[in-house]
Amino acid sequence: MKEHTPAIPASGAKRRSTRVVQAVPLLNKWNGSGSRKHLEETATLSFNCHGCQYFSKFNVRKNTKIDVQIGAARNSDIAAQNFPARVVWVRKSRRLGGMYQVGIEFDTPQNVWHIVETPADWDPFSPFATTEDSISLLTEVDRLLRFAHGGTLYELLGVKSGATRAELKRQFYHLASRFHPDHHMAHPEWTPRLLILMDSLTVAYKTLSDDESKRQYDSRLVSQLREVTSHSAGSALPCLEKSRECLAVKNYIGSILWLRRAVEVEPLSATYRVMLGHSLAAVPEYRQEAIEQLQMAIELDPSHIPAHFLYAQILEQTKLPWRARSHYARVLELDVNHREARERIHRIDTATPQPIARPSLLARLTRRR
Repeated sequence: MKEHTPAIPASGAKRRSTRVVQAVPLLNKWNGSGSRKHLEETATLSFNCHGCQYFSKFNVRKNTKIDVQIGAARNSDIAAQNFPARVVWVRKSRRLGGMYQVGIEFDTPQNVWHIVETPADWDPFSPFATTEDSISLLTEVDRLLRFAHGGTLYELLGVKSGATRAELKRQFYHLASRFHPDHHMAHPEWTPRLLILMDSLTVAYKTLSDDESKRQYDSRLVSQLREVTSHSAGSALPCLEKSRECLAVKNYIGSILWLRRAVEVEPLSATYRVMLGHSLAAVPEYRQEAIEQLQMAIELDPSHIPAHFLYAQILEQTKLPWRARSHYARVLELDVNHREARERIHRIDTATPQPIARPSLLARLTRRR
């Protein structure tokens, strides 16, 4: 028997896996007051990948460290694996007098229950699951964000237009298990992109899983496709307008996606590459790509003043002032009245320590005499 859990939000309380109501034998060990060791055989009331609930004759204190052996008995000769956990809540049983209901949480969420049919959202907690490569994960995030800002909800979720509600739910949980920010707490710099993606996935799931909202969305989609067909498909101007809307609310990730589209449409435009470099530079992990875009812009148009100036700014930020100075100097060659470039050259020259001129050996000997 499985309890229903609501759709996973993009923010808020920590996500929990689907709970299964079933009795599984447990052997619990913990230290009580006065270092007294306790050993209790019991069984689960329900469980998920984060922990379980069970009846106990002991009033165990909250936050007590406890070792759990699943499917083991006190006199068993089988060496069972210990799963470290802690007590998160305890309350008196309303049905069984003198008994307590205890909730425990594993130190590491994992699927350890060995049941035949597991809920779809248990897959990421499998002990055989491998950690996804950071680069490939971020690449996939960016690919899905492109669909979120310029594709269809079907492309975003990776389903066909005729997908059933069960298929939509299964695919949504699969994507959420990969991209929810709670699963990447070690990389807080990913959180803004993951939150945007999770918000988009949640909206897509709610829209397509409701019959009426899906019908309305399909109608809008048909109308949009007709409009796109009637207009020129090769124009980058709509992408620029969308990027400006994103920049107005400091949504640099969205701006990057739209400007990349503009560059794809007009790859020989130095201006579009400079605009893309500006948005990329606002996200620290994209700084190297920003440098590459600005270098290409300078190659396309060596007299592009904003390209040289922005490139010099990034070089300064990366502690390369001697390289930045040459680009500021190039800006002054192209525009002698560029006050900010002049000020930055002066600041670099002032901050750079000047070599101390030492007198020659002959001068020192003459001075001694």
